[in-house]
Amino acid sequence: MTPTTIDPRPSPGRPAALCGASLLLVLAWGLATPRAACGQAADRVSLIGGTSVSGKVISATPAGVDIENAAGDTQKVPVETIREVQFGTEPQSLKNARSMLLRGRGADARDEVAKIEADELDGAEPLVLAEVDFVKAAAAGRAAIDAGGDLSAAAKTVAAYLAKHGKSHHFFQMQELLGDIHARAGQPDQAVAAYGQLDAGPVAMRVRAASAKAALLVAMGKADEALAEYEAAIKVAGGDKATEPQKRAAELGRAKCLTLKGKHEDAIGTAQQIIKNTDPEEKELLSRAYTVLGTAYRSMAGKEQDALIQFLTVDLVYNTLPETHAEALFNLGELWEKGGNSERAREARQSLKAAYPTSPWAARLEPAKS
Repeated sequence: MTPTTIDPRPSPGRPAALCGASLLLVLAWGLATPRAACGQAADRVSLIGGTSVSGKVISATPAGVDIENAAGDTQKVPVETIREVQFGTEPQSLKNARSMLLRGRGADARDEVAKIEADELDGAEPLVLAEVDFVKAAAAGRAAIDAGGDLSAAAKTVAAYLAKHGKSHHFFQMQELLGDIHARAGQPDQAVAAYGQLDAGPVAMRVRAASAKAALLVAMGKADEALAEYEAAIKVAGGDKATEPQKRAAELGRAKCLTLKGKHEDAIGTAQQIIKNTDPEEKELLSRAYTVLGTAYRSMAGKEQDALIQFLTVDLVYNTLPETHAEALFNLGELWEKGGNSERAREARQSLKAAYPTSPWAARLEPAKS
């Protein structure tokens, strides 16, 4: 194939001045065109609910990100609506690791982000470098909670990230993770302090903070105090579509407290209503709902089969949330054993130990049966 060349001379019938003007227009267009049009992928902000916004992320704060489209218009994306921010120039291992993190695979994300070579970040923009720091810290924290690890070291890693990137759009997410680490380490005061940072955020974050504090109270055996905290979360004024799932999660927490207080029918009714009104893609919320439903059924005489079905649904369909999956596997082990299916019970217990060795549910396994 003969290479294509551009003849800068005027064509017959075309004035030289016009050719020069055309060339200037082409050069100006090339300078003004967004980088994505020059062969470089655009940044993309994926939103909760499935839609996304593409362009160039020009700033990020705890309140959200600003993204500029090809026309030069800037859109503010609130943090409570963001599922993920992808940068067009980021290394593939960073993209893979963040995806693993979103699916609850903290240990895998930790290993994947470690594959990034130094030369892949040569000349990288500050937001991309900050995103690498985020995934490394978040993966270390989640791995320590879900798959075993040094909780003290994980807390220091997350705290160091927050000290360095206190203006990041990941600020509230990482404060919650820090609270989760302290909660798992048996440090309730530090956990409450970390969760309390979410109170400075939008309504959805304030609801999450109240729910996190309530869950901590449940783990401490303080059902009455937890119930009051969940009810306060449900009643937080204001909010929008991003707040609705958080309030439904708080309703599920309230239902769990009702089960602990022996009000099983009320708990079942709440969980069933939430399942009915929840989009199938809201897998985390549904995982919690089926777990609450299984727990309520299991607390009632003669409802073991109903409980088994709910926990199986979590194990087979909604298994990406470590805390509920671990709880489901523990209950399946006991329910299968009680039903005379020792082999299925053994498989459930082995899955629990393999996937979540440091979870409170694994710690509750009987040594002789684990």
